[in-house]
Amino acid sequence: MTQTRYMHTFFASFFLLLSLFGGTAVQAEEVLEDLWYGIEIAGGRVGWQHSTFTVEGDQRTSKTDMEMVFKRGQMKIEVAIQSTWKSTTSGKPISAKMVQDMSMAKTISKWTFKPDGIHILETSGGPPVTSQVPLPEERWLLPYDAQQYFTERAKAGAEEIMIKMMTPEIGPQIITVTYTRIGEEDLEIQGRMIPTTIWIMVNSATPQVPSKNWVSTDGVMVANETDLGFGILRMKLEPRKEAMQEPDSAPEVFFKLMVEPDQPISDPWKARRVVMRVRTKDDTALELPSKGYQSIAGRTDDSVTVVVDMDAPQPATSEEITDEDYLGQSVMIDPQDEKVITLRDEALSEVRDDDPMLRAQALRSFVLEYITNKNLATAFASASEVARSQTGDCSEHGVLLAALLRADGIPARVVTGLVYVPGIGEKGEGAFGWHMWTQALIDGHWVDLDATLPVEFSGGHIATNTSALSQGTGSADMSGLVGLLGKIEIDVVRVDHE
Repeated sequence: MTQTRYMHTFFASFFLLLSLFGGTAVQAEEVLEDLWYGIEIAGGRVGWQHSTFTVEGDQRTSKTDMEMVFKRGQMKIEVAIQSTWKSTTSGKPISAKMVQDMSMAKTISKWTFKPDGIHILETSGGPPVTSQVPLPEERWLLPYDAQQYFTERAKAGAEEIMIKMMTPEIGPQIITVTYTRIGEEDLEIQGRMIPTTIWIMVNSATPQVPSKNWVSTDGVMVANETDLGFGILRMKLEPRKEAMQEPDSAPEVFFKLMVEPDQPISDPWKARRVVMRVRTKDDTALELPSKGYQSIAGRTDDSVTVVVDMDAPQPATSEEITDEDYLGQSVMIDPQDEKVITLRDEALSEVRDDDPMLRAQALRSFVLEYITNKNLATAFASASEVARSQTGDCSEHGVLLAALLRADGIPARVVTGLVYVPGIGEKGEGAFGWHMWTQALIDGHWVDLDATLPVEFSGGHIATNTSALSQGTGSADMSGLVGLLGKIEIDVVRVDHE
């Protein structure tokens, strides 16, 4: 299971939001901004962020670095994200680069802006993957221009400001960031009181997770506060030395985000059909998919009744059947990687049948045994990286199985959600943990396959989202679940066994 995967999804989009704010421009100097922030979660220091704007000749560079430390059980996860934009001083994009180092899993994305489109090169433990997408027709702003626009609109007394941007952390798509002014406050920063305006910020990539921002009159974000589900994240403008002090408390997120149901599921690995009622603690609307073995049997204002029936897979839509992404190549799932192809051949060496279900089952069993170093130290590695390291948790099992399935001509995608695990939780009776697994498109139906379990699948799963992971690390596809962290309650209504 990988809660850090979902934190990464949040921080990828959160990282974008922080890049909107900078310092006051200094005339005729190369450095236009140099700001440091300390980061705390649940009151403990966990890391820092540093952002700069510089100009050299007719080229402008915007760079943001962020480092944080978390714990999953007793394992320490170090997260580092770096984003660099280069543009002309007139605001024409030249290139963008994103480096995500998620503790033993590094992904690098490079964008180059050409007249015929955005040329993308991505690497993550395997051969580079290249692609090209058209330039967006809609107008959008680079980080420096976005900051200037926000400052101008705020000074003009705007109560709501909308900014359209792009970022490699999310992928080549337009993102809308909306700010709503809610008040004013004098805030103590570095020993002096600074007048600020307070804004609620909502990013279209993660609309369920708003942030509260304190912004100075010259457009500098001096503080930020966001509820992550496992603790309040706070950022505050600080001197470099203070911001970079050693973390004093790495928050534990693995056990904190588990969901204990109202009653345990008996013999979960043999549960063929499970009915569950899922709701949010704050009574907000909940949307869950009817995909794979999961169907939605009913809804109320504050709950969804989920049926997971392993004898009744959901049919794929016509759009899904023809979607090339489910057989495609991406940085996270590369079926054309020679190492992946070698593993596919090894896994199927004794399978003489052409039945795709039998082949999918053989590939699932192979991944279960092939990943020998099963631990929580890897945040989210690509299939190519896992194929070489044989290391990882549920997300690594999920992406490697998807890559092997595609390499065998079977359309595949990953699923994010929850899985019931016996013997864990505060009561020791079992709990749901955030999880990732794989779905294969076989005979017109999506079939769930979990390469982390001793069985092919179990009824104790709740799917929240699916993704082909066709763009970047899939942050945009999986952003919806970020708003569910720490907010789900589950009642077990009925369990049918073999």
